[in-house]
Amino acid sequence: MPRKILLTGALGQLGKAVIDQLEPKYMLIPTDILESSKYSNYLKLDISDVNNIEKVIAEESPDVIINLAAMTDVDGCELDPTKAKLINTESVKGLLKYHSCKFIQISSDYVFDGTSGPYSEDDETNPVSVYGETKLDAELYIEKNSTNWCIIRTNVLFDYDEYAQASFVKWVVDSLSDGKQINVVNDQWNNPTWTQDLAKVIEQIVDNDVQGKYHYGGADYLNRYEFAKMIADVFDLDSKLIKATDTVSLNQAAKRPLKGGLITDKIEQALNIKINKLQDSLTEIKSRLYK
Repeated sequence: MPRKILLTGALGQLGKAVIDQLEPKYMLIPTDILESSKYSNYLKLDISDVNNIEKVIAEESPDVIINLAAMTDVDGCELDPTKAKLINTESVKGLLKYHSCKFIQISSDYVFDGTSGPYSEDDETNPVSVYGETKLDAELYIEKNSTNWCIIRTNVLFDYDEYAQASFVKWVVDSLSDGKQINVVNDQWNNPTWTQDLAKVIEQIVDNDVQGKYHYGGADYLNRYEFAKMIADVFDLDSKLIKATDTVSLNQAAKRPLKGGLITDKIEQALNIKINKLQDSLTEIKSRLYK
C-alpha cells in the first residue's frame, strides 16, 4: 500500500504542483482552509485551529506531513503579528504534537536579513520582518522537537495559475497583456523558483526519506525588475510598460531583505539534480498556457 501523505496549503500554487507530482504514486490527503471539490480525499483544515488539527491527524494517521500552508502576506504579518505567529509558528507545533511521522516544512530566505545574499544553509539567520521571524521560529521548533524532518528554504515561487493570488509571473503577464504600466523594484535580488521544479524536489525528498535543512531556488540570480523584463521578453509583451523603482518608494509595512536568494549546492549534490534556467522555465509555462 502506498504511503499516506497529508498536504497542507493544497490550494496554493505550490500545493497544486505538489499534488500533480505526487498523486500518481502516493495516497494524498490534500487539505486547505478553503472549500474545494477539485480533489478526491480533500479535507478542509484550519491549521490555526488545534482541535481541527488533532481531529484530522487522528483520523488520517499520515506517514508524511508536507506543510505548505502559511501566512505569506509579508505586510499583513507585520500588521498582525499575533495572527502571523498563530499560522506560521503555532500551527507547526500543533501538526507535530499529535503524530510522529516524516515532517517536511517549506521555509523562506526571509529568515536572513538580505545584506549579503545569496545564502547557504550555514549562514547566520537574522530576519528583519515578522514573517521572517515566524518562519524561523517554526524551523527552530521542528529541529528541536522532531526526529524525522526536512526543511526546504525557497524564494519567490512562481507559476502561471488562473487562481493564484501571489504569482509574480501572472501579475506581470496579465498587467502587460492589458497594456497596464507596472512599477517593479530593482533592488531586491533573489533566484526565483518555479513551483513545478520544487515539486519534483519534494518528491525526491519523500522518495529517499531525505533529512536535514536545504536551500532550493532557480539557477538565475537577478532583481525583480530584471525578472519582469525577462517575463515580458519570453511572453512577447511590451517591456517598456515596466518601470524601475526602489523598495523604499513603496512605503511597505514590512522591511524586505534586499539581497536575498539561496545557494543550492547542498541540495544539488544530495539529490544529484541540475537547476533549470529561469528562461527555460518561463518558456515551458508559456507553451502550456498557449497550447
